[in-house]
Amino acid sequence: MSDDPNARKLHAALTLEAMRLGVVPATDLEESTVGRDIELDIIRQDLAQCAVSGARRAFLGDYGLGKSHLLELIEQIALKQNFLVSKVTLDHADLSPSQPKRIYHEVMRNLIYPDRPNMLEGIEPLLEKAIQNEDVLRKYFAKTDKTHPLPRTIREQLNGGLHLYLSPALAYLRALSHPESIKLPAYCGDAVSWAPKARHLLIDWIEGHPTQSNQDINDELNQIHGRFPKIYSLLDYRPWAKIYGYILNGVSQLAKDVGYAGLVIVVDEAEFYSLLSAQNRAFAKSLFQSWSHAVTADEDGSLSCSDDELLVGGYGIQRELPARYSDNPGMYLVFAMTPNSDGIRVLQEAVPPQFICYLNQLTAPDYLKMTGHLVDLYRKAYPDAVIPDGITEPLSDVVNAMTQQGRLANPRQTMKFLTEFLDLVRFVPDQIPSVIDNLMFDNDF
Repeated sequence: MSDDPNARKLHAALTLEAMRLGVVPATDLEESTVGRDIELDIIRQDLAQCAVSGARRAFLGDYGLGKSHLLELIEQIALKQNFLVSKVTLDHADLSPSQPKRIYHEVMRNLIYPDRPNMLEGIEPLLEKAIQNEDVLRKYFAKTDKTHPLPRTIREQLNGGLHLYLSPALAYLRALSHPESIKLPAYCGDAVSWAPKARHLLIDWIEGHPTQSNQDINDELNQIHGRFPKIYSLLDYRPWAKIYGYILNGVSQLAKDVGYAGLVIVVDEAEFYSLLSAQNRAFAKSLFQSWSHAVTADEDGSLSCSDDELLVGGYGIQRELPARYSDNPGMYLVFAMTPNSDGIRVLQEAVPPQFICYLNQLTAPDYLKMTGHLVDLYRKAYPDAVIPDGITEPLSDVVNAMTQQGRLANPRQTMKFLTEFLDLVRFVPDQIPSVIDNLMFDNDF
């Protein structure tokens, strides 16, 4: 944080304003996190595990227990540790877990980079970084020559390191980055004018935008002279979860190859599973299982199905794709759910029970710590306000009493209450004793 007093004051004021509104503050997250030391240790251990393989986790907690706060914290910790991060919030209408392409597209659209954390730029910056690396291009068969030729059959290419989707994206993007060197048929016009349109088409395809058919894209990009991997279809079909999991695994591996730590994907509001029809629940289960398998293998057999038993979509070679492009992708997949029997049942088939964590209610010491933090933050935001010394413990007692009475049901309500109470201390300090009496003893207040 800046040493500028005005900057610190603004930072504190913005955090308080979020708490006053009852939402997760965008800043000051670690300082405002209480009672979650165990979960934070788990998250850091999971991220460390990504250095050698991948990890997945499910967090279950009732509304208001701080689940959204924890997910925001995962994002911030992961970005600090050099991971790409993407968060997706499901809904039963437009972003259902039975529609893998739509969720995949949302993951791509919401990618955040640790070296540009305030921008949503999709996958293009990652691909741009990759095409500057000759070793990466050769690994993915995105650059071929006499010493590193493209194998004859697609199966040989896949066995050699080609990624069915990322490799053509890299190969074509590399060519389009030098339009002055592109030779086109005369009817295509000037290559410098044509290249940006072709580039846009390519990026839309790999990000899963609703776009032209892959055959039309192939026809357009095949105007470039040379041999390139084929563009395969990316369809909005419910059985395609395994294909999209395979691509995400490759994205995480590509991130590692260019110097990032990997990819963190947070899937929130997974409880919408319970709102789906019976048929769509089967496809949602396929997504949870396929994407879990895309992260890492389970050598102990703790999951109920193997890669070969996952629901398979696609045509031809797409049906033969493995769940993982890489067994060590540096990928962390996090599901968050408000507990319900249907959702927990499907999660247990996708995430081993030892990786499912239940968020607990905060304790009296947690609320004391939260109260102390809010008082300190309020003084920073409003240095001219008179906030009495020694207010923290009695105010924490008020919070505990209201929690036991059920009038403060969760941490979000508590932060909002504390902020508003300190507003009263600031503006009408003479009324505080009567306010406390009402809060502590009048259940109808």
